[in-house]
Amino acid sequence: MKLSHEEVREILSIVEASAFDSIEIKVGDISIAASKSGPLRQTAAAAPVAAAEPMAAPAPAAAAAPEPAPAAAPVAEAGEEEGLVEVTAPIVGTFYVAPEPGADPFVKEGDVIDADTTVGIIEVMKVFNNVRAEQKGTVVRCLVGNGDFVEFKQPILLIRPEG
Repeated sequence: MKLSHEEVREILSIVEASAFDSIEIKVGDISIAASKSGPLRQTAAAAPVAAAEPMAAPAPAAAAAPEPAPAAAPVAEAGEEEGLVEVTAPIVGTFYVAPEPGADPFVKEGDVIDADTTVGIIEVMKVFNNVRAEQKGTVVRCLVGNGDFVEFKQPILLIRPEG
């Protein structure tokens, strides 16, 4: 199977317009990897992806990705400190706290973070998507563990906003 330059440009434009930060597509002997925020990191779990339809599978996944949730919403849970905001999952998938197995977590409780800080990665069908804090502040509590499945808009972290 071969891809034309136009097909590659179309895939990259879909990724650019999507909520995904990075994508890796493998169909047969063709492999495409792209990232909006910089070089991709190799993961130990990288495995070939079997696609049912050679080019149809990547496009719907990118096109069907929901807009990221407003990154931070007020939290009013019983027993929780008032004024905390939650960082929510922008998509459904498996949440990872570190860039690769054995690496230090992106953030931990007590860390002071910026709005553009990566707080984790969500994997969907071997596509790894960075989750950004989108809120400056201090991490108060991590609500999901490494390898946990997360739902769309599920709270991942609680942050005490700065300022």
